[in-house]
Amino acid sequence: MKKFIILSLLVLAGCSSSPVKDSSEEVDSAPAPEVSGEVREEKATPAKASKAEEPVRPATPMAPSQYAGLNDAIKSQSDEKIYQTATQILSQSPNDGRALNALAMYHFKKGRHDLSRYLLNKGIAANARMSELHSNMGIVQLSENERREAIKSFRKALEINNGDGIAAANLAAIYTQEKDYNKAGVVCETAYKRGVRDPRFLNNYAIVLTAQQKFDKAKDMYEAVLKEESNNSAALYNYATLLIDHMGKFQEGLEQINRLKFVGGPADTRNRIIALENKAKAGIK
Repeated sequence: MKKFIILSLLVLAGCSSSPVKDSSEEVDSAPAPEVSGEVREEKATPAKASKAEEPVRPATPMAPSQYAGLNDAIKSQSDEKIYQTATQILSQSPNDGRALNALAMYHFKKGRHDLSRYLLNKGIAANARMSELHSNMGIVQLSENERREAIKSFRKALEINNGDGIAAANLAAIYTQEKDYNKAGVVCETAYKRGVRDPRFLNNYAIVLTAQQKFDKAKDMYEAVLKEESNNSAALYNYATLLIDHMGKFQEGLEQINRLKFVGGPADTRNRIIALENKAKAGIK
């Protein structure tokens, strides 16, 4: 049975208001993974009781110039500036969706998931049609292993904005892990069209394309990953599997195996790598 390594749920977070993620044999997925390869599913951590909800007050419209500092802070990825500018905006407009979203993801990065959830809920209550709030809520829910709820949040984000590439990429990662390749293919296409090029997303998209027998396109995806991350062991392993098992490109596949042996393969793939190497060598003779 062929095994592909699925890289982690992207956990791509959108802070700004503009979205930026066959063979007759079954394609196996790895256990829920980390960025570096296979990982184990983490147990859900019970959420702590959140703070009492504040009454929702109508959002006060902010002038475009008042967002300039926040946008600059987000572009520079300065946590301190994001915190300062977001709190400054919220001191004038407590329910401002952009500021609540940015502040929520600031706290999420610091590991304060309950506070992040609280801020996102507050933002959604006052800005129900802001897709980024729902998308980032899905990220928080994933961090607590609330996968079904996360799917609902990502879907809601896409319902509001069907071009939300971040929500699509994260939803695609879930569907890929669940081997629902039809659904994964639809949202992968959305994320790709919206410019998501994160290597983890491209790796997962390639797995979906392989399952759909779109081998040439899958090959292009793996090459794009390896152009950015030449030592990405999961992508090297998956690429070698595609070339040898599905495309019969034994020499090319053997080259990827040799690269993979140099950098070290993903966990628990040693025997499979040996089998791929032997198959490639036999095919070349």
